[in-house]
Amino acid sequence: MADPRKDIAERLGAWFAAHGALHDVIIEARTTVGLSQITWLGTLRDGAELRPIVLRLPTAASGGRSILAQRLALQVVAGHHLPVPELLWHDDGHDNLFGCPFIVMARAPGSVPVGWEALDTDVRHCLAEQAIDALAGLHAIDVDQTPLAHSEPSSLMDYRGLERLARRLSPLPPVMDAALWWLARHQPKMQPRRAIVHGDYRMGNMVVDEGRITGILDWEMAAPGDPLADLVWCFIPVWEPPGVDEAPLLKRYAERTGIDIDSDALHWHRVLAFLRLSYYALSATRAFDSGKVPDLRLAALRLHLPIRLDRLAAAMAGEPLC
Repeated sequence: MADPRKDIAERLGAWFAAHGALHDVIIEARTTVGLSQITWLGTLRDGAELRPIVLRLPTAASGGRSILAQRLALQVVAGHHLPVPELLWHDDGHDNLFGCPFIVMARAPGSVPVGWEALDTDVRHCLAEQAIDALAGLHAIDVDQTPLAHSEPSSLMDYRGLERLARRLSPLPPVMDAALWWLARHQPKMQPRRAIVHGDYRMGNMVVDEGRITGILDWEMAAPGDPLADLVWCFIPVWEPPGVDEAPLLKRYAERTGIDIDSDALHWHRVLAFLRLSYYALSATRAFDSGKVPDLRLAALRLHLPIRLDRLAAAMAGEPLC
């Protein structure tokens, strides 16, 4: 079987040459995480200078929109003193050698931890504070003064949108039906703030190097929205309990943003977040079972569905999740 790395390197090198940049491209590996984009790790060699890069392409399922959205978000947040990968090159069209939009970013030094629990207590605490400070900085950007102002939030970030998606999977597990009922009857009374919401702000999308966050990744869901959605998602235990004390971190966020966090609104967003996780697991299971998406990563999410539903029920009841 031909090595796809050589093919990807040749295509990217040819694209550079066509745009007047003669770079020797080395593609080293494709990451195995992420279902909405294809990620290749590589290096540009220009004489003795080596520059680590990341090439991101859309999957057939996500289409070019995910790349275009990420490109726009990276451009918007650049220059705001946030640990965000530098966008080096992009192509928004389909008439290139990849046949789809793509972006090339500088590769942040370090690696992505499996989760908060994988880290020593002191390191975990320090990184959690950094994550909160970066989130406060992101939410301080006036979204209405950026090109993101008119972007449409993902249906996964909106209660009504998520309800429409979930109903397509009917019959739903009773806990998900109950959560939809609960969310409809407990919607926050206060008008939500409007900010740039990352959409998937969690440890699994942060590059860490020597005790500091060097890169916040995966901006394809960035759009105007309620910043509480990001704040809750930051501490949602996707695989394991987060192992961080939320109370002082919520206080830190409030101090840096100058806002009071409404506990009822926070509770509502927590239930919505666990409904979203349950939807991911259920839709992945159904997609694999249908035979349309023969990806074993989707099949593995079947094992997580009972955990998601249990935590969803606990979130509705206001019980501790750790």
